[in-house]
Amino acid sequence: MIIKPEDYIYYRLTSTPGVARLVGFKVYPIAVPKSAGFPFIVYKRQNIIRESSLTGPMFMPLLSIQVASWALTHDGARELGDEVRLALDGNTGTAMGVTIQDMRLVSETDDFLDPTAMGAQLPPAYEVRQLYQIRWQEAAS
Repeated sequence: MIIKPEDYIYYRLTSTPGVARLVGFKVYPIAVPKSAGFPFIVYKRQNIIRESSLTGPMFMPLLSIQVASWALTHDGARELGDEVRLALDGNTGTAMGVTIQDMRLVSETDDFLDPTAMGAQLPPAYEVRQLYQIRWQEAAS
């Protein structure tokens, strides 16, 4: 099994009381199931850098991961985004077999989506999108 930092992110978000109180286990990689109700969280990799030395890979990749907090109100999305930040920013440690050396929030933005403008029957929604840089210990095989 390949160890990946996304497992750690999912664990942190679903086990942190402030986040779990708002979304429970509604934390999804890349896409949200149609049956999911608001609020929820979506995460995805943006970029990964694997550095090497003259002797080979260093096994300490730097990952950029986007975490988007969605809710039906701006205040709801902001509250969820703040709880996500408290759960992830500056967090280090080992969980789910993943050792995180450093995790930092590098940017954050608010957004709004109005599907009714395109004829969809979904309600308007608010998003707080955060970008984290994560350095983790990748197992050498």
